[in-house]
Amino acid sequence: TRLSKMFCAAAAVAAAAAFTPLSAAHAQESPSASSLQRPSRYALELYLAQYSVETEASKRTGLGGFGARVMFGHSDVTKTISSFFSRARAGAFLTYTAKQKDNDVATTHVGGQVDFPILSAPLNGYLDPFVSLGAGVFHASATGPTSGTNTTSNDFALTPAAGTLIPITGSVAFRGDLRDVVIFGQSKTTNNFVAEGGISIGF
Repeated sequence: TRLSKMFCAAAAVAAAAAFTPLSAAHAQESPSASSLQRPSRYALELYLAQYSVETEASKRTGLGGFGARVMFGHSDVTKTISSFFSRARAGAFLTYTAKQKDNDVATTHVGGQVDFPILSAPLNGYLDPFVSLGAGVFHASATGPTSGTNTTSNDFALTPAAGTLIPITGSVAFRGDLRDVVIFGQSKTTNNFVAEGGISIGF
């Protein structure tokens, strides 16, 4: 969609901006795997999201969108590796999907989350797996078959997830998530699966 193309362009610009100041600093460093990723105090993450949403009729529909996340954590390596809980990062996110040709549903998911890195350092310097738990509000707006009718809902959502960061260079990494947005609706609780992929830029 047009929104997805705009988001990809924004992510590319952000990545280019992040790479520019890092290149000179790393010119004299060894390209070993251990030097690829540096701990950051906070990170901006931009991503694309693909939902498999469970409807009231227990059927599933696909929704594509994009989002942004800001995460905060330790920048001191000695603190980062001390324990499982001290490695945790907390932050906030917003994911949006627009109405598409095959459906008339738009959603906004906003909330906070905590990521728990499983390992004290990336595995072989290239995989940094984590588990995550989020909580927030899931807003949905649907246009009915009759012109002018519109149904909206705002429900509490709990989101367990698992994923990995793949260090690229410096404080730039690819991030992939598999998430289950558990929406506690008025009539039923639904499981809505999401695959996310994007870029994480540390500062």
